[in-house]
Amino acid sequence: MIKKGLAFILTSIWFSSFGQDIPEEFLVHQTQMDSLSKLSKYDDALQLAFQNLEIAKREGSHLLLGKAKSKISHLYFRKGDYDSTTYYAKQAMNLASANRLPEVMTSALLSLGNVHYSKFEDIDAIDHYQKIDSISERYDEKNSHVVNALFNLGKVLLRTYSVQDTSYIGKAERYFRSAQKIASEIGNPEEEHFGYIMLGNIYGQRREYEKAIPYFKKSLAYFERMGSNKRVADIYWSLGIIETDLNNYEQAEFYYKKRLDLLTQAENPEEIANANRVHAGFLQRINRQQEAIPYLEKAYDYFQDSDAGHSGILLGITSSLAEAYRKTGDFEKATEFYSQTLVHQDSLDTRKQKSLALDLEAKYQTQKKEQEIALLKSQSELAEERKKNQQHIFLGGIVLISLVALSLFLLYRNRQKTNKRLMELDTAKSNFFANISHELRTPLSLIQGPVEQQLENTLLSKEDKQNLTIAKNSAERLTTLVDQLLDLSKLESNFYKLRVGQGLLTPFLKSLVESFSFKANKKSQLLNSDISIDKNNYWYDSDVLQKIIVNLLGNALKYSPENAEIHLSANIKNGNLLLSIKNTGESIPQEKLKKIFDRFHRSHEDEPGTGIGLALTKELVELHKGKIDVKSDVDSVTFYIEVPVHEKAFSANEKDMHSKPTTQKTPHQKNEVIPIMDSEAFISKSDENMDIALIVDDNEDIRTYVSSLLQENYHILSAENGEIGFQKALKQVPDLIITDLMMPKEDGLKLTKNCKTNDTTSHIPIIMLTAKTGDENQLEGLEIGADAYLTKPFNNKVLKQTIKNLLESRKKLQKRFSQEVILTPKDISIDSYDQRFLESLQNILDQQLVSSNFNAEAFAIAIGMSRMQLHRKLKALTGQTTSEFIRGQRLKLAAKLLQESNVNISEIGYQVGFNDHSYFTKCFRETYGLSPSEFSKNKTF
Repeated sequence: MIKKGLAFILTSIWFSSFGQDIPEEFLVHQTQMDSLSKLSKYDDALQLAFQNLEIAKREGSHLLLGKAKSKISHLYFRKGDYDSTTYYAKQAMNLASANRLPEVMTSALLSLGNVHYSKFEDIDAIDHYQKIDSISERYDEKNSHVVNALFNLGKVLLRTYSVQDTSYIGKAERYFRSAQKIASEIGNPEEEHFGYIMLGNIYGQRREYEKAIPYFKKSLAYFERMGSNKRVADIYWSLGIIETDLNNYEQAEFYYKKRLDLLTQAENPEEIANANRVHAGFLQRINRQQEAIPYLEKAYDYFQDSDAGHSGILLGITSSLAEAYRKTGDFEKATEFYSQTLVHQDSLDTRKQKSLALDLEAKYQTQKKEQEIALLKSQSELAEERKKNQQHIFLGGIVLISLVALSLFLLYRNRQKTNKRLMELDTAKSNFFANISHELRTPLSLIQGPVEQQLENTLLSKEDKQNLTIAKNSAERLTTLVDQLLDLSKLESNFYKLRVGQGLLTPFLKSLVESFSFKANKKSQLLNSDISIDKNNYWYDSDVLQKIIVNLLGNALKYSPENAEIHLSANIKNGNLLLSIKNTGESIPQEKLKKIFDRFHRSHEDEPGTGIGLALTKELVELHKGKIDVKSDVDSVTFYIEVPVHEKAFSANEKDMHSKPTTQKTPHQKNEVIPIMDSEAFISKSDENMDIALIVDDNEDIRTYVSSLLQENYHILSAENGEIGFQKALKQVPDLIITDLMMPKEDGLKLTKNCKTNDTTSHIPIIMLTAKTGDENQLEGLEIGADAYLTKPFNNKVLKQTIKNLLESRKKLQKRFSQEVILTPKDISIDSYDQRFLESLQNILDQQLVSSNFNAEAFAIAIGMSRMQLHRKLKALTGQTTSEFIRGQRLKLAAKLLQESNVNISEIGYQVGFNDHSYFTKCFRETYGLSPSEFSKNKTF
């Protein structure tokens, strides 16, 4: 009745309660009911509602009767009594239809929609909410019920959100903003602030938490001030979800417990049960299964005993209980709840079918009784009745046809408006991307042109050629990215058209595979192909097919490790091209495979990338009327593609009789290797006075470019990630490390932490280069121990001066140490790790320095380093080699003894570890400018 009655509702409702007299007592009760509802005191509010119902009957006002009954239905809904909600809502609807009361109608429809929403009957809920929206739009009716209906429409869409159709989020946001706008227009700050909660949920769904949290905090302040515990509890719920996703589990649990405490105080059993269910879900997510069980059982006890029809909720609870008991080892309980899960699933699936059957049966029985009554009529009465019936049928048919036509017209007009807006939006987006692409391509052309012209100059120095080649490769990569974005935009807006032509497939595919041979050889990967295609001409769009294969082959080489195998096979079956591209040495978890074709999703979080390549590939395959799939096992990933290549698959508009397949080189092919200066053997044979710089970056061009800036004054080492960089730092102990922040395997933060907490490398200054801007990123790098932080693109002079300043500070410490008579670790160390190393070193000296057998090798063994590591470490901290350091410490100890005791001078040399007195005297004079005897006489030295 409700679904078929929309046209009648729209045509019969034409005035609201504006201007009608309402008794003061009635209004006071309404205000008191609103206050009690905020405190979840629904029984007290119901008493006032029934008092208003008596007032309405006394006044004989249809409007007041409708208002009272719709209010009662809302309060029963809050209590979870859905049968009473439906009963009073339908009574209110009948009054509204008969007496043209739009405000009452929207209120009653809202109650019924809320019941369906709570039972997870989303289609029926949407039907009722959209009727309210139609009444509001057609008759400009704006009230709190319209606001709530729009909010609930958005909430239903969010609940049906899936990764396959993210448009639901945008639609929900539009409903929320419309509701918030109406709330502002009618002066309802409570609903306006509720809108902030919903917008916070929208950004939460998008994982844009930095935008979501301010909305929640703004609404939280308002509802706390207003004492609305229900709203405050809802906000705590949302904040708990965000903190859970951010892995801030302690803060998340705080919010979930606060929500449960508030709802417990409100004494609303259904809200408490839901809060227990949500809290349990959080505990299960962080694998605290045993703690989750009591909360789940409380929720289960309530919904099991409730007569409100909660099969959807019970399905989730019993499934969670079964899982919790299974993981805690109680398999008997787990089996019991798994059985209940199946029962509730069946109940949920069949409920609508049963409801439909009962409705049809009722209609059938009513129709049958009417026929029986008609048979008892006399012939004359029957004839008269037939005549009247014919008139009624005729008039009813006219009315019905008119109403159907009106409904279809309104639906058609709404769809036209929606389609027009969507088309305008698509056009605007496409124009935006086209304009952006044009604006980017122009400066890119002005970069590439002069660079290529300079590279043709045979008089270029090796360094200039390196730098220009880097610039050229980077410009080409940026051009490829711009093209991908533009292609995605065209596909979205249906502006990307197929242009298929005839051509041979075998040479086309072979040329694409061969274009990757250089890159495969560079990573020691085996790239092969098996193309079993005859020499017939086939129909295909060479540009589309090339982009598909280039994307898949490029990813296979990029994400496969060294010595992996990449295999492409191709054959024709039933007029379709079957392609498979398999790479070994890696696998993708099943949960990531489901999202692998989603836009901006990245399966390899530790690898650089934009996340649009596979999304573009999938849309290009579908544009070519094909399909794509992916499978992964323990040690390989395989993409399967099937696209038609026969003439009948394409329309006349898609055929280009003049096109020819192209075999141009892909942007992945490089004809020139840029050398990177990284030779450990070269370091060991060269002048040791030249400092060593270790450059760690996953981008080869960045490593080469920074190397070119420093190679005249430094020995250069390089590494492609933090793991390899740390191993090289341990082995070579460089004087300086320059690292990128974001890298695969181990990033710059991990490298910095490893170096700063290891005795061998703790002294090394570290400069962090990154494309991530923002104070929080810089602070994180500095807190972990980085000595300097520069953002890309960086200024060459700033980088060089930063390096110079860091190394100069080390040299000042070395100079200070050489002038100290007594070694004081805290006076010459920069941080606690260096101080700890020097204290350990001092302890060894105190125990073994005076031994004549204590030499560089014994020193290295005692401190747990290789001779080279100890040499580099001491050289960095003190400016001395290991042997010079030992000799210096012995001479300092001798000087101290000469100043503080009257021991025989000839014996002091032997006491501090010198075997030869004359050699001791020679070394002492070289260091202090006096012989030991002269030094002893001059006590004030």
